[in-house]
Amino acid sequence: MFSLAIDANAHGTRIESLYRLVESVGLVITVHGSGDPGETTRAIHEAAPRLSEDHEVRADGMILSTMAQYRMFWGVVGYPGGSLAILTPMSLYVAQNRRDWISHFMREVLDPVNALAGRGYRVGGGGNGTVSDSEFAQAFARAYV
Repeated sequence: MFSLAIDANAHGTRIESLYRLVESVGLVITVHGSGDPGETTRAIHEAAPRLSEDHEVRADGMILSTMAQYRMFWGVVGYPGGSLAILTPMSLYVAQNRRDWISHFMREVLDPVNALAGRGYRVGGGGNGTVSDSEFAQAFARAYV
């Protein structure tokens, strides 16, 4: 597993939000593409259309997608060789049991996003401060918004 790093210019940006997301949760999905952030966002929406049905784009560019059983918090940033996305599932409310929504998440988001690997994207995972893809971690250090 590989740690993410950000530089001082990333503080207060979507890059820092994504960095803190990886640090604070136990499960993230990483997507590494050679196209610009808009292209990667479109690919994710095409693969997992439920993410675009009920969503809010926050001031820092992070996206909160709400499904019936759970939420997804995610964002996409650029880097000199393409774009990087980090997505994480979250419960709708504090005391919600993950068993209530995990199968929905797997069917609606995890499996479809993993299928992006067949379209030229590198798809990995992580959480608790690390990611599984060393190239993603290296690229993240050069991310920009």
